[in-house]
Amino acid sequence: MSEERMNGVYSGNPPNDSVLDNGLAKLPEKLNSPPVPHFRGKPVQQAGDGFSLFFKEVNGYEYWLSEEKRGSFYLVQWLELTDSESRRFHRKISNRNGLDVENKKRDVSLTNYLHDKTGVEKAEISQYLEEVGIFIGENRLELSPVFEEPELHEKIPPEKEADDIPEEKRKELIQLLKRPDLLSFIDEALYERSPDDGFIIGEVESKHTLNFNCLGARLGLSTINTLKGDSSIGKTNTANVVTGLHRTKKVGSLSDTALKYADDLENIDILYIQETLEEEFKNKETRLMSADDGGFIAETTVKNPKTGQFEVQQTTIPVKTLVTTTTAIELDPEFASRNFIIPVDDSEEQTERILGENFRSTEKKLQELKGEIDFNHKYELLRESYKILNPYLVLIPYETDLMDIFPTSNPRARRDSKKLMQLIKESALLFQYQRCTAELHEKHVLVASWVDLAHAILLSGPIMEATITGFDRRLLESLPIIYGIIDETGYVTTRSLQKELRKSSKYAWQILNFFEDNSYICHDNETKREYGIKGKTKVYVKTESNKYKSLILDIGNIDWIKIKNKEEKFIKTQIPNSSHTVIDEIYLPRYDPSVPNHVVYNKVSLSSEELRNYRTNGRHEAKIHNKQSENLIEDNRIENRDKVVKQVDGADIDYRNLTIIEKAVLTELASFSKHSIRSIIKELKDRFHTDEIMSTITHMEGKGWLQ
Repeated sequence: MSEERMNGVYSGNPPNDSVLDNGLAKLPEKLNSPPVPHFRGKPVQQAGDGFSLFFKEVNGYEYWLSEEKRGSFYLVQWLELTDSESRRFHRKISNRNGLDVENKKRDVSLTNYLHDKTGVEKAEISQYLEEVGIFIGENRLELSPVFEEPELHEKIPPEKEADDIPEEKRKELIQLLKRPDLLSFIDEALYERSPDDGFIIGEVESKHTLNFNCLGARLGLSTINTLKGDSSIGKTNTANVVTGLHRTKKVGSLSDTALKYADDLENIDILYIQETLEEEFKNKETRLMSADDGGFIAETTVKNPKTGQFEVQQTTIPVKTLVTTTTAIELDPEFASRNFIIPVDDSEEQTERILGENFRSTEKKLQELKGEIDFNHKYELLRESYKILNPYLVLIPYETDLMDIFPTSNPRARRDSKKLMQLIKESALLFQYQRCTAELHEKHVLVASWVDLAHAILLSGPIMEATITGFDRRLLESLPIIYGIIDETGYVTTRSLQKELRKSSKYAWQILNFFEDNSYICHDNETKREYGIKGKTKVYVKTESNKYKSLILDIGNIDWIKIKNKEEKFIKTQIPNSSHTVIDEIYLPRYDPSVPNHVVYNKVSLSSEELRNYRTNGRHEAKIHNKQSENLIEDNRIENRDKVVKQVDGADIDYRNLTIIEKAVLTELASFSKHSIRSIIKELKDRFHTDEIMSTITHMEGKGWLQ
């Protein structure tokens, strides 16, 4: 190697056209105007959409590592340069992150290819890649400012202050927030939108839970929220419409550098990343944005212009509520534990509703043109009303009664229990004009109602269940199919599950990998040998160590009257001068195809049986027929109608040969709520006759499936 090269001076010819075609440019002519960053004493080659860094000379060839920005992803590859020739090395790797983000799979691939090409030791290449990541992380803005997400440079202006709202308008907004059926108004506001702006129909649990968490962000409570499900089922639409009510910054991707240099975070409450890939969940900059971690703390090496010495500058990114979407089956455990997992409804009924709305877009536009409807009026009114909500210290009178909801055997309960408490607080903040407020010890406090617990359990219960267990609808539906294949053939493989699900091989593999990681199935070599299966095929069998059970307390076990009494006693003893009256009714959603958005919010009494057996119908609703009086008479004939029904753990059920009504009963029992015979009949009576349901339940009990 020449002395010049040893001293770190680049002496080869500039890259030729083959390199220019790849998005790279010649070395800058003036190295000091502006100053060009150096890496290991060598100038960095720069271009409008990329740059490259020198690594090593081997046998007369210089090897450089290049990074380019191509749309929404980065292209990473090696370059091979000599005095007479400059060309791209043959290995290209595309990913959603640049070199400053750790990606073990990518780095191993880069290491192996260069090692095989040049013989350079893998340890030396790996060390170089690690140094490159640190270097770029500290210098990315100086290297190539255009790499930063353009949205992060469009400074978001401060929102209009609540004090600027005229008094008459404020009174109107307060009356809106005082509506006992406020959730019904929110539902209508999210639905009554112009077809071009996006709207939400259905998705009762998802939209209300996400809105609670976004609202909490405005008032000092932060969360991470991931809308999860297959592609094209409305995750992005739900996120767009709900976050649109709040001060939101929407970006296509997020890097730690973008976080460090964003200068408008003080003007937002929600950071919305449109789509997150599986490998990106391991990125620490998003994982550490949770409230438990106190935000994201970044350290950057900067040069002091006065002393000429390098110094470490620390930047703390404030905690913000994060919203993102993903198609991933399983999230990184560290990220998932900090998350609200929000499954999106992918049922046929929901698809039918959306299609019906999509094919009414012309009709809606004509209504708007004729002035018959102002689509965004309620939406804008709701957004304005959120501005007059005040931050409070929320007190929960019935905290000790929530202990049994989470299993002490699961360490994650320590973090997940906070999620339930947060939902209660957020509901109370939304309904603050209907709650008891006071000033205690110079602090403005708000007392959470039993209604706020009901919102957290009844509306957000399925979200909490998915959050705690990691199960979404795809997994809940796949488990009995997997067990059915094992019962029939003795084992299950990726190919056999793929055939049954009619999905891709990768999808089936991800499902099996999830259940293997969570000890529902295991890879069994003895079974593989017994059946004479050759090659690398993995053969899975059942395990007896883990059965799916709901981790959320059955709502039938909650004594709502006791919870209300605790609220009243707390207010009487802690806030003696309060004249607040605790309400004894709540508005809960029910499926109703006769209304445009297919949901009505019925007033339910605290002491009613409907509250005790309530469950949302968003996932398994039946078509409504005018047979209420007939069904009511039949209900009254049922003996032991309040008998609790549940599936027997470990029951040997032939899932492949179930009747339609047996499938319907098992689907109800796989939901998130406690069921009685009465509640099962109530859910299924519009599809099956009551006598059929009763006889089927009796038959399934005789088979040992139910108890």
